[in-house]
Amino acid sequence: MKAIFSTLCGLLLCTAGLVSAEEPLHVYVGAGQMPFANDQPGERGVFGDLMNELCRRMQRECQYKSVPWRRVQYVVAADPQGIVLNLGRNAEREDQFFWLLEVLPTPNVLASPQRPFASLQDALQYGPVAVMAATPRAAELNELRQPDQQVIEVNQPQQAVDLLKAGRVVAWYEIEQRIRYLWPADLPALRFGEPISASRSYIAASPLLLDAGALARDMNRHFQAMQADGSWPAILNHYRLAHLAPAPTSLSHQL
Repeated sequence: MKAIFSTLCGLLLCTAGLVSAEEPLHVYVGAGQMPFANDQPGERGVFGDLMNELCRRMQRECQYKSVPWRRVQYVVAADPQGIVLNLGRNAEREDQFFWLLEVLPTPNVLASPQRPFASLQDALQYGPVAVMAATPRAAELNELRQPDQQVIEVNQPQQAVDLLKAGRVVAWYEIEQRIRYLWPADLPALRFGEPISASRSYIAASPLLLDAGALARDMNRHFQAMQADGSWPAILNHYRLAHLAPAPTSLSHQL
């Protein structure tokens, strides 16, 4: 009887895994994350266009869902079919997601219309600094902030652009590619300091995704093919990011 029960349980688990693999992937996009990700079908951003092409090549149905950036990580983690685009990998997040595909280098810099800043402390002493809320960058700034200093957290990058233009902040701490993409060409050029830190941005999955290992292998294989056939460089070029170093081709150590 025990043997039959064990066999039935094994079959049920296998069936559940097969069903999961055929279910649509829920691709969550933190709204307004250009040039990396966006919720507009005609302009999905670098990660959105990449994911769209990967879904096509893998013959997987992908359903895109727009969620405010402050919530997107929590929603994805609780969704067994959840995928999140453009997530920086760090120690705090390491065990909260399955890291499917390493995509881009993301240096974090301070940009200012006034002067280059050598450090976060330097900028905070000079005046208010803008940063995206619910990011490791915001945590860095808030840890350094003194009682008489101000960190202004924004929900969308465009809000930081508007604050800089209005002179309400002295600097913006953000991923360099995003600043260069969003800053209007008809305004005086921003001044950049040396990178404060750097990380890599990933496509990541909920830890509940049953077929995450197989999905990651498929994504990496097709991503390598996209680099070889020119479709990945074409996406980078479309978003004015063709200067970026090629992404690595090795699989995540979680596989």
